[in-house]
Order: sequence, then structure tokens, then C-alpha cells
Amino acid sequence: MTSPTIEHGEDGYMALHGLRHHYIRWGDPDGDAVVLLHGLMNNARYWEHVAGRLRPEYTVYAPDLRGHGETEHAPGGYLVWAFAMDLRGFVEELDLEAFDLVAHSIGSRIAMSYARDHGHRLKHLVLADMGPQMAEAGARGIRKSTGEARERSGFPTEAEALEHFATLYPGQPKEFLVRQLAASLVLDETSGNLVFRFDPQINQATGRAALVEIPYLWESLEHITCPTLVIRAEKSKVLSAEIGQQMVDRLPNARYVEIPDAGHQVPLHQPDAFAKVIREFLAE
Repeated sequence: MTSPTIEHGEDGYMALHGLRHHYIRWGDPDGDAVVLLHGLMNNARYWEHVAGRLRPEYTVYAPDLRGHGETEHAPGGYLVWAFAMDLRGFVEELDLEAFDLVAHSIGSRIAMSYARDHGHRLKHLVLADMGPQMAEAGARGIRKSTGEARERSGFPTEAEALEHFATLYPGQPKEFLVRQLAASLVLDETSGNLVFRFDPQINQATGRAALVEIPYLWESLEHITCPTLVIRAEKSKVLSAEIGQQMVDRLPNARYVEIPDAGHQVPLHQPDAFAKVIREFLAE
């Protein structure tokens, strides 16, 4: 597949549940809609490689989840029900009568909660590399990453920040890293450092408080009737093959696919393979 020209998309803003939310739209608003949900500590800009590969057949929307990117922080509000409530408001504000939903990592948990009660709006659902619960190694890794990010005091210079993002997103061009930096960091006037935009309290999404979500999300799968694709990255430490198959067994209308030679960040590191699988599924 030939790599598409990266489209920057158009920024949009809306007020939902007392918070200012930011999103990016790629394409004409009258097109067939695909909504993309990012994972923990990421933002809407994460999806630009995939969005370019879904265009021009689809209009692509990617919101910054609460507490991420340019969307406002919501202390005390980072359990799956709050995120799903935001998604419902986002869809209603854009008047998306029927759309496809593609979610990665923590976004998949949000999508499960949303699809449980709003499946009538969904044409297809894609759950990428996370289930109702995580493999233990993946859970430890995510807790470690969020802890290190909370403790980081920021980056004194843009060059140091770019070096950090280059390790997070190996092989990505500088233009992408610069856009990620702008979407992910903000200048702290007190220290003069560039600090992460995301709310340090988002660790609630994977902390002890989130344990109550696990049985709820497993049970939610049984209520999701739209065609659903469960994607696992072959080298993932977050979604085990066993949990992925259990998801398919619980979902009424689902299939399972594994993307070879890919880790958890499969939408970014394997955008061609990821987009190909999605396009074929959405075309059915």
C-alpha cells in the first residue's frame, strides 16, 4: 500500500458535560463517518496515519478524550462510564445517525461501554488490542508508564522533548513528532518547561477504582450486536490471545484477527496493515 499524504485535518471544539472538548475531523462532514478513539496518554493526533489511509472513502473524526490533548481535565472522572458518556454526547452533537467506531487500547474499553447501550447507531465496531481486562504484563507496563509520566517534571527544551517522542514513536518523521509534541505538551509558565497536557489523575482509568469495570465490560460484550472485529497485535503484552478469543466467544457477532510482527501501538507502527484490516471489515 502506498503511504498517503498526511492530512492535518480540521480542529473542532464543543462543550460536553461542563468540559471543553477538542476533536479533529478529516474530510467533508457529509461523508460516511468513522470515529477513532485513542488510548491512555495519547490524543487525536495519534490517528493521522490511519485517518489518511481511510480517506477519501470516509469522513474521520478523532476526539481528544477527557483529560487528554486539548480537552479539559476532569478530576475524579476517569472511569469508563464517564468516557462513554462523553462519546454519546460527541456523537449526538455531530448528529451521527449511523457510524463506524474504531478504538485502540483504553479507547476499546470505552467503546465496549458505549456499544452496550447505543449499538443501534453502530454499523461496525473495532476493538484493537485491549479487552475488558489486560494481561498482567501489559497492566504492569501501563501502570509504570503512567507513573513515570506523572513524575516527569517536563522538558527544558523542545529538542529534548523531540528526542523523547522519537523513542516513543520510532521511525516516524520529524514532522509527525513536531505535531505530536504540540498536541501532547504545553508550556508551564512556572517552571518554563514543556509538560504533558494530560491530567496526571488519568491513572484512575487503570487503577484499583477501575477493577469494578472488568465484570461490567465482560457482561457488556453480550449486548453488542453490531458486527465487531477484535484485533490483537501479535507481540502485544496488553491483550493476550486467550482474552481475545474469550471476547469473540462472548460477542454475538464477532471475529478475531491478529496482525503479525506488531506490538501494542499497532495503529502507529503498522498503519498499512491496521488500515487494510479495518477497510476490509468496514466494507462488508
